[in-house]
Amino acid sequence: MDQINPKYRAYLQKANYEKWSRAHSPVKRTWTLTSNIAESLNNAILVGRRLPVEPLLEFVRKTIEAWNEKHNEEGRNTTTTLTSKYNEMLEDNRNLSHRMLVRASTIHLHTITDGAKRFTVCLNTRMCSCGRFQHDEIPCSHALAAIRHRNKHRDDYCSAYYSNKNYQDTYAIPIEPLPCESTWDVPSHVLEEVVLPPITRKQPGRPPKNDRKKGFTEGEGKKRKVTCSECGIVGHNKKTCPKITHEN
Repeated sequence: MDQINPKYRAYLQKANYEKWSRAHSPVKRTWTLTSNIAESLNNAILVGRRLPVEPLLEFVRKTIEAWNEKHNEEGRNTTTTLTSKYNEMLEDNRNLSHRMLVRASTIHLHTITDGAKRFTVCLNTRMCSCGRFQHDEIPCSHALAAIRHRNKHRDDYCSAYYSNKNYQDTYAIPIEPLPCESTWDVPSHVLEEVVLPPITRKQPGRPPKNDRKKGFTEGEGKKRKVTCSECGIVGHNKKTCPKITHEN
């Protein structure tokens, strides 16, 4: 932090470690805490947001329907106990565990030596002194070394949230298709109701959104690269070509 900006240290210490450090957090937290989901949805429905309310809702329904089917198909094509993301994570940790030495203290308690460092792993409580095993709820490299030493199955020490079964159950509820509008049974009081647009005031200045494509002369643009006829390298010319320079 000091190498990035020394002011960050004082700010983070004043905010308390439990607010930004997973190791000091009193509750379980995920690896990241961002607004990416909301931003991704806004970007996905960017075209639909310019539509009226009814087409907008149908656009959102179709988008979520496609996502739901995509995840359903991904779950059906996965043959392992865990999803592909966490299988890859376990494989990375397994490769790291091969260089570690294991010394058993009890049937559950182990000392893992990784170079000049030592870590304590308890398979019964699913804890490691590095903190990753209990916070991520998936075996770290030290825990996998102990699991391999005991000939146990690594998937048994992972959280049920990472299982492919739970992944499929998440998207098991289908997005119901919308029937034809001619079959709708709309009450008369709904048909008679007039919905007016909201009262808004146009902001001064030019609107921030501009969908007009810029011309070639606007901005930097892309320059066409030419292949040198002497050496065949893209971007060379008579002045920069090393072959012509050497001959001269």
